[in-house]
Amino acid sequence: MKFNYYNLSSSLLLLLICLGPFLATGIFFLLVGVGVVKLVAVILFFLFFVFLYKIMFIKVTIDENGVLYKSFFREKFLPWTAISDVLLVVRERRSIPDYYKLNEWIASGRTSKSYFLLFRTTSEFPANPMFMFSAPIDEDYISVQSRKAIIEKINQYYYKA
Repeated sequence: MKFNYYNLSSSLLLLLICLGPFLATGIFFLLVGVGVVKLVAVILFFLFFVFLYKIMFIKVTIDENGVLYKSFFREKFLPWTAISDVLLVVRERRSIPDYYKLNEWIASGRTSKSYFLLFRTTSEFPANPMFMFSAPIDEDYISVQSRKAIIEKINQYYYKA
């Protein structure tokens, strides 16, 4: 099953943030600004397109073969046999992320809210604590924002529940 990188509520929030301040202010600066203000407009348009790219063009496919991350620029596949575990990445505000094994988190009766899932092939954690936003894939992992349908697929294919 193919999923967008961000869940629907996060995508809508990012889209509102993009359409509101970035796109509107960029257009305004471009129309009435001069010099440096036009440069700021170009930067705002760039940020708008980065957010739009992350919302629309990053896909994660979870099927019986494994997990596939695909964007215009990168593609990464992790077969289920290579994945050592699936972690839930809990980030509260600006804290360093905490990692919990997904099956233990769910078994304790907690929900996954809008946390991120980390599929990893190593016992190491990502070096960058902001990996979910800056580099959702690396040599040893793929991350995606958690949602119920993804957890169901993980249970079906990885935990075989």
